[in-house]
Amino acid sequence: MNKESAIIFRKQILPYSETFIAAQGKFLKKYSPLFTGLTNNNTGREMLGEAPCFVLEDYTKNLQVSKFLNRRGILNKNWLNDIKQHSPKIIHAHFLKDGMDALALKEKLSIPLITTLHGHDITKKEKKSIFSKSRAHFFQQVDKVIAVSDYIYKHAVNNGCPEDKLVTHFIGIDVEKFDKPRDETTSPTLLFVGRLVEKKGCIYLLRAMKTLSTKYPELKLTIVGEGNLYHELHHFVATNKLNVEFVGRETAEQIRDRLTKAWVFVAPSITANNGDAEGLGMVFLEAQALKVPIVSFRSGGITQAIEHEKTGLLCDEKDISSLSEYIAYFLNSETERIKTGSQGRQRVEKYFDVRKQCGLLDNIYDSIR
Repeated sequence: MNKESAIIFRKQILPYSETFIAAQGKFLKKYSPLFTGLTNNNTGREMLGEAPCFVLEDYTKNLQVSKFLNRRGILNKNWLNDIKQHSPKIIHAHFLKDGMDALALKEKLSIPLITTLHGHDITKKEKKSIFSKSRAHFFQQVDKVIAVSDYIYKHAVNNGCPEDKLVTHFIGIDVEKFDKPRDETTSPTLLFVGRLVEKKGCIYLLRAMKTLSTKYPELKLTIVGEGNLYHELHHFVATNKLNVEFVGRETAEQIRDRLTKAWVFVAPSITANNGDAEGLGMVFLEAQALKVPIVSFRSGGITQAIEHEKTGLLCDEKDISSLSEYIAYFLNSETERIKTGSQGRQRVEKYFDVRKQCGLLDNIYDSIR
């Protein structure tokens, strides 16, 4: 079957942490992806394989001016002409501000624009009234808006998105990549994966570790990720002499390997002071796919990613006592870890398989053409 082309728009092509965008483009059934953006980010470029990429930065000697002109509807002719060669039928932008930047392409190509809202792009509190006006204009112009969870759907409505343009749709993960046997470490191990920022709530996990270490002296926590709270978190670990290892940023393959060995995956995300919250949390899907039981807070879209008391355990935000008890529950029972992990795998296969979800996404594309 000859596939028609769909522009997958992201301002940066492509951050290493956004494997979900690459996977979604790869598994579209009716469309071929044209990855299109403004600047290069080579940390994740290899994930795109041989798919065509059109990055404005490669077409101009003055990127700042070109981006300025793009926002005003004046596009680089060579960039636009190369995109036109593929006769794209639709634009799918990821994140709100990227959707705004894609409006000029929509107008020049006379094709519909879909934008996926992922989390912080719609939950964060914006101080500037001018942005509120730009957002209102965007919601008038965009053809369809996808929310990655019901939580994001509600925030979109509250921020002015018309419900007749809005739909909840899960991106999903490549479940075949996460079909590996469990290989738990001999001694109990917890795993955290995420940026070391306020929203990810790592400090609450460290406080729980302080409580748990007395009862489980061999317990080890591995923290994968980087961020501006590293020094604060590292100081807490050193002061309390906790068995915690910071390993920094790792590849997707390295993270998968760590997940297969972890007894429990713990990522206690919270709603940050600026309103930033988890839209869904792709890493929760990855952990479940690898049959790892999860403990987290009942925050943002996490409640849709994890089924409480079936694929993991959720407690109220910042409730360190319950967080500690839930972790201990899994540490004490291999039977419960196996049972919960298996149910997590089943849930991901049913609701979050990227191949199935891309079939549904094709239908969303078709509905606005």
